[in-house]
Amino acid sequence: MLWTVLGGLACVLAAIPGTMALTTGWLPSGLRDSVVRPWLWGCGGLLTAAGLGTEWSLLWLGSIDFFGPLGFALIVLGFVCQSRARRHPTLQ
Repeated sequence: MLWTVLGGLACVLAAIPGTMALTTGWLPSGLRDSVVRPWLWGCGGLLTAAGLGTEWSLLWLGSIDFFGPLGFALIVLGFVCQSRARRHPTLQ
């Protein structure tokens, strides 16, 4: 039960910066210089949090056949969106 609560809390905490970037354009202080598209970065953060939540819920759903690859694809798509939202290092 404790690990379930901690996993749910981790998914919510992972979604907070993405939600803030998506709705208000706010970014964590370490990313403000390198992220040029906060909306895309926020979408990536929410996709990553949704993928983590999907993977975490596999314990309760018991269906790894469909949800396992779906959660992994959401995590990878979230990371791709967040990397595309950053400025290329040679352009800084």
